[in-house]
Formats: sequence, structure tokens, C-alpha cells
Amino acid sequence: MNGILNIDKPYGITSMDVIRDIRHATNMSKVGHGGTLDPLASGVVPVAIGNSTRLLEYILSNNKKYLAEITLGISTNTYDCEGTTTKESDPSNISKCDIEKTLTFFKGDILQTPPMYSAIKSKGEPLYKLARKGITIERAPRAVTVESISLHSYNNPIMKIEINCTKGFYVRSLANDIGESLGCGAHLSNLRRTASGSFSINDSIELNTATKNIVNGKINDILLDPTNYLDNIEKIFLSESESAAIQNGKKIALSSKHISKNTKLACAYNSNKIFIAMLIADDKSKEWKPQKVFSNWLV
Repeated sequence: MNGILNIDKPYGITSMDVIRDIRHATNMSKVGHGGTLDPLASGVVPVAIGNSTRLLEYILSNNKKYLAEITLGISTNTYDCEGTTTKESDPSNISKCDIEKTLTFFKGDILQTPPMYSAIKSKGEPLYKLARKGITIERAPRAVTVESISLHSYNNPIMKIEINCTKGFYVRSLANDIGESLGCGAHLSNLRRTASGSFSINDSIELNTATKNIVNGKINDILLDPTNYLDNIEKIFLSESESAAIQNGKKIALSSKHISKNTKLACAYNSNKIFIAMLIADDKSKEWKPQKVFSNWLV
């Protein structure tokens, strides 16, 4: 059993709860997810099974899209609706025009300070554990990119925005920062991930439906080939001798058939068009070298 499930995680459970349900249904331990979602959030969570778990690091590097509901006028210590209120203000004078103007400041390459209530560690201890003790520490801002951000709807005091951003982006921090910019405070009141790379909510399957398919022996009806979802990674097709070299851990030349383009990575297929490895380009020696080899991809 090997592939990816495009799961629509329901509200109220963790991403690890999703993994546990899939492990139980498949009776397999080799199951992992491609991007954590808080219990507050719902939406796309790619779940890898078998050898596909070794490709999660490439899937995790892709952009994410969200539909975020933000409530104006109330700030919380966690930046979401599960936290304790820290400030209240009247947002009735905030117009749609005010919001649209503010959103422009959060587009492009920006620096974002992670929330205290996060899994980021300081000296080996997660920040959220320090926060629960009443300890606040300085957090270094992180460079993130917002490809696009737009107002979906606004019914004061609730606004909904659509975001396309890089990995490592905290929508909760964005909600708090928007509130600060508008001068009224705000928190994230709901979140739905609508895409993770090429995995779209429109093509996802509800967790309960997925587990039923698996238990009923119909997993192949919902299992996806992860190599079809490695966005922006070059695909190259090797000769028999090149395939043999790669599977033995050896390098091969960057020939005119498969020149490294705008990426240092490539998915390699053998002459039978079976995926066999992830390669990384060495431009100095003009060679591809195997980064991960899958000698038993279909097993």
C-alpha cells in the first residue's frame, strides 16, 4: 500500500488524530501528514502511506491557501478564539475600504513574528508550554511570503480573507497583526485550508469517508500518486544503465536529455516510467546524484 490521501480534516481534531485513524484503518504504522492544522482549523491535509512518507518533505515545501475568518474588536493571548481576551475595542467604524487598504501591507515578502502559543521551541521547550506558565520571550521574526491576500467578505465585525502563502506562515499572527494595524484588535475565529500545493479542497475526501473506503477494501479508489503532486520539481526519464547507476547510489551525467532547469531537484523514472528516485543536481560536476532511492516503490 503506497500513495497519498487528500483528506479534508474536520474541525475539532488534530492532524495526528487523522494519522491515528488512517493507521488504524490500514493497519500500517508508516503513515504521515503533509502539514499540521490546529484543531481550530479544517481542510486539506495530505496523508502519505508507505514509501510515500519519504516524499513528504517535498510536499511540505509547497504553498498553502486558506480561507480565514477574523473577528475584529477582540484580541486574545493565543490570537484565536480559544484564548483569553486581552483587549476589546469598538470596530464599528472600520470600513471595507480600511480593510482592503490594510491587507496590501501584508502582501509579498514580509517578516512575521510567531505567536507564543506555538510549537516552536526555545532551549528545547515548546513556546506554548512557556506561555501557559505566563512566560513570554522574544521571538525572532521569520521571513515569509504572501503570494496573494484578498477580502472575501465583510459583515462587521467579521471579515473573511483568502490567503496564498509559503510554509511556516501563521494565520493567527496575521489576524492579530491586522487587528493591530486597524487599531481595534482582532483574532482568528475560524480557518479552512483550501489547498496545499496541488492538493485542493475540491478534490479532497472527508476523513470518515476515507476510513470507510479503506476498511471496505476500496483504498485504491481514493489513493493518489504523490509524484503527480510534486509541484515545480522536474521529471526526467533515464536509460536502463542510468537507472541502474542511480539505484546503486551512483551519480549520472547531466546530459542534454535531462538538464537541470530552474530547480536543483528532479523526480527520476526508469525506462518503464516507474518512479525510482529523487535526484539533486551538482552544477559544478555536472551530475545528478541520488538524494532518495526507491528500489521498491510499488511495494
